[in-house]
Amino acid sequence: MEYQRLAILLSQGEPSFAVVIPTQPGFGFSDRQTLPYQVEPSDLYPKLMTALGHDRFMVSGTDIGSGVATRIALYHPDRVIAAHVAAVATKPRAPDDSTPTAADLDYEAQAAVWARDEGGYQAIQNSKPQTLAFALADSPVGLASWIVEKFRSWSDCDGDVFSVFPPEVLIDNLMIYWTTNTIGSSGRYYCEATHLRPRIQAGDYVRAPTAVAVWPKDIALAPRELAARLYNVQRYTVFPKGGHFPAWEQPVLYADDLRQFARTVLV
Repeated sequence: MEYQRLAILLSQGEPSFAVVIPTQPGFGFSDRQTLPYQVEPSDLYPKLMTALGHDRFMVSGTDIGSGVATRIALYHPDRVIAAHVAAVATKPRAPDDSTPTAADLDYEAQAAVWARDEGGYQAIQNSKPQTLAFALADSPVGLASWIVEKFRSWSDCDGDVFSVFPPEVLIDNLMIYWTTNTIGSSGRYYCEATHLRPRIQAGDYVRAPTAVAVWPKDIALAPRELAARLYNVQRYTVFPKGGHFPAWEQPVLYADDLRQFARTVLV
């Protein structure tokens, strides 16, 4: 649902795209896993693309989707033409890495402030997601409070969430969680990704040409040099507006950036 406006824009114009928007396992109408870390999306989605007849493709994502897109490009380099991400996955420093730059230190400070002021949801979903799941699955008001607060805090809305997200958009999003009863399984994703998913290693590198889209009201704004340690950064754009949900907030800017990048790699 988050990418509906973006998908329409990308299916038009030049170049136009066949747009495939998979839903994470355990979210919405996608199947819920019966075992912890039963499916790795970065392995599942290339199989989906094969089934749909696409041997090679671009990947793009925000939030969790940026991490999935990163891992698809990392683990399936022969299939990924290019990557477009709104959040930069980080990797551990190698022993011979140089001293952190001022930009590195600023980013780490941003991340620390965010963890202190905004990271409570992540702490509980990383550690005790099932405890939270019973409460949110039992109360529509609790579910709405848990989710809508993020749209207000993380979007470029100056505290007025309805200035960016009409009520029907927020209600549609909530109803997907409520009618499918997937707030618990979606919350468990955080715990499984933290404790069971293999971590990115110091020697990993995404060789596919990569565009990094930086939205000024996003959680933490990664500097280009940090992105370049993991990605083959060919394009780095800081936008004048937009937050953590750019496909909803600024679909035109998002589509234009992806299309301009595609023109440089689809030759």
